[in-house]
Amino acid sequence: MLVERVTECCGENKMCALTCCSCSMDLKRIKPMVNNSKFICKVCGHVANKKENLCQPTPIE
Repeated sequence: MLVERVTECCGENKMCALTCCSCSMDLKRIKPMVNNSKFICKVCGHVANKKENLCQPTPIE
């Protein structure tokens, strides 16, 4: 399953793993992680409050 492969690759707290499959997306868990986004992923474009939640974060300026 795609969710397990992305989680293995990126880690369970990365935005790509948390949002890769709409059938398993937990908005209650995701919303607090993006409500004051300061970083964007160079690879997929996901945003997050903390760089730890992205695979290749860069600051949003």
